[in-house]
Amino acid sequence: MSAPGIGKEPHIALPDLTSVSKLPKPIKAVVYLIIMSVLTVAAIGALMATIAIIGQLSGAFDIFRLLG
Repeated sequence: MSAPGIGKEPHIALPDLTSVSKLPKPIKAVVYLIIMSVLTVAAIGALMATIAIIGQLSGAFDIFRLLG
């Protein structure tokens, strides 16, 4: 007896870059802009977390005092 869902195709799948390259140029540009914006937000979040951790460890500022 097998577990339910094994061997079935997933309902939601992320597109790979080869399928994006087959799109028309304006839609491809929008997809790449969305990817770049997501990466930019992730990079800014990582930078802010790094600054907060360094500030907390060095004693430059107290995060909990700023939040509360």
